[in-house]
Amino acid sequence: MLRIAVLAVSLAAGATIAQDSPPRVADLVARNSYTFEFSATTLRGAGADFLRGQTAGAQFVLLGEDHMDHATPLFAGALFRMLHDVRGYRHVVVEQDPVAIEDALQPDFRGHAERIAAHARRYPTLYEFDTDEDLTFLAQVGSLVPGSDAIWGVEQATGATRYLEELVALAPDEIARDRAAALLAATMAADPGPGYSVNWLAAATTTDELAQLAAAYRAPAGSRAARLLDGLAKSAEIFGYYRRAEAGEYVGLYNNTVREAVLKRNFLERYRAAAIEERMPKAMFKFGANHLYHGKNPTQAFPIGNLAHEMAIANDTEAFGLFVIMLGDGYRSYDDYPAWLRPLLPAEAPSAPTIVDLRALRPYQRLFREGVAPDQVWEQRALLHGYDAIVILPGSRAGERLLGGRN
Repeated sequence: MLRIAVLAVSLAAGATIAQDSPPRVADLVARNSYTFEFSATTLRGAGADFLRGQTAGAQFVLLGEDHMDHATPLFAGALFRMLHDVRGYRHVVVEQDPVAIEDALQPDFRGHAERIAAHARRYPTLYEFDTDEDLTFLAQVGSLVPGSDAIWGVEQATGATRYLEELVALAPDEIARDRAAALLAATMAADPGPGYSVNWLAAATTTDELAQLAAAYRAPAGSRAARLLDGLAKSAEIFGYYRRAEAGEYVGLYNNTVREAVLKRNFLERYRAAAIEERMPKAMFKFGANHLYHGKNPTQAFPIGNLAHEMAIANDTEAFGLFVIMLGDGYRSYDDYPAWLRPLLPAEAPSAPTIVDLRALRPYQRLFREGVAPDQVWEQRALLHGYDAIVILPGSRAGERLLGGRN
């Protein structure tokens, strides 16, 4: 009889729990949101404390952005300064041309946003993201961290003109020099600036022209000329997928998957060079948000962000991903973001910078997907597990070009 009584009590308790109303998603978000203040170099407030705590064991911090924004690079600068000062970070990984970043860290440019901007004006395709705020972020990191490995540019080649100019200077003979000079003239005609374009790299003839140029150079593997030639060839392949797809050819999503492989290989090369037995490199990533998911991203690639998360796990550490959205009058509002994202945001658009802790929301994911269109649930789930927090930056606007840059 005692056992029956205990069972009856247990069943009654279970029924009570089952009948309790589930928490409201708005309340869950509110309980796990933290406001903060920031300048170009400082983070303060509850959100800053949250970030310091969450990054204590992180080897990589991943900042997934929407490009060409005003506030995001400022926040990135403040975040990296905190990671540098508190967590010992000394590397930033960016979605920029490797040669562009090499140039930005040269003594004539390092730490000087105006000089980097002048360099960007000279080569309109070299710096893929060239707002004043983005170039100032590069200058800020270059001033803070010494050495040629402070910033790792791991993007495919975008600055064909800059590459070909150097290849002309490196030519082993007159035949190679003439071919490089001819291609330089062709790319300057196809992509004259001041706007960003990659018409020459994407052209149908470019892959064969670069193969002929490489044959003329006979550059040893690993040499500077070989690296420049290889970078241009791979970039022509990737940009070519866009052209071929527009022409109706079946090329899947190779423009995404092959590009992610390039980002990963370039990153791993820099990582291996910086790694020593006594110290694993700690790095902050700043990329478009699609590149920094943990797991498969919305364009069906396992991106560089997934590699960073899995590397951190292999190293008995972790990675921490921040998904950034921007708000601003006449610029961005909640209505500009997909409906599946809205349940993960505060009910009212915040007036102060705010961080939402996605890790705390994951156990309740089935509540968050209620009301989301069935064909969009996977996108919400991918973000909820692919990033660890959302950063909301109100009062933003489009990035500026007062220092220069392309139009």
